[in-house]
Amino acid sequence: MTMTIDELRAIPLLALLDDRTLADTARRMHRSSFRPGQQILQEGEQPPGLFFVQRGRVRLSCMAADGREQVLAMVGPGEHFNAVPLFDGNPNPSSARAMSPVICLLLPREDLIALIRQHPDFALAALNAMAGQLRELVTLVEDLAFRSVRARMARQLLAEAGSGAAELTHQELAERAGTVREIAGRALRRLAEEGMVRLERGRVIVLDPEGLARVIEE
Repeated sequence: MTMTIDELRAIPLLALLDDRTLADTARRMHRSSFRPGQQILQEGEQPPGLFFVQRGRVRLSCMAADGREQVLAMVGPGEHFNAVPLFDGNPNPSSARAMSPVICLLLPREDLIALIRQHPDFALAALNAMAGQLRELVTLVEDLAFRSVRARMARQLLAEAGSGAAELTHQELAERAGTVREIAGRALRRLAEEGMVRLERGRVIVLDPEGLARVIEE
């Protein structure tokens, strides 16, 4: 099924492109669906193209030689992933897994390059989006290098709890904070004892966002 211009305009990276560019882009897109837990991309393999999430959540992560996993980002509706290897020609730097029922749009690499050559505004939009993702990775590196597990957990909770609840298990929080489940559990229980969060099955309710913000700067 061919995508519509309105569907593509809902994607921030494409929102400011003119109708002609969007129509050209829509003809080149492919839609795919994935089950919860299904692998979308494998680290080290050749990239098929640029993915845009229409529905659901996708976890991006990389794996160490000893089997430890570091979560790099959680990607939701309107966001995209796996742009870097499409430009440098190298394999996927991370894996992508569906964390819920997911619908993605795929723009194959050859079509992405053709669009960039034909529509300079597309290139500027892609560069702007990649710059934003690079800043997020710099923040992640700073957190892992300079902040405590407690502070990293507080940042993840604030980032997830836009509606007041972070729909994450202890294991998922541990992976995103670069630690193990037992340490993450202790940090969460301490935050709960201090009245900043309430722990429920499969999620964490943020009670004191200002307190968590102070924890980040400890």
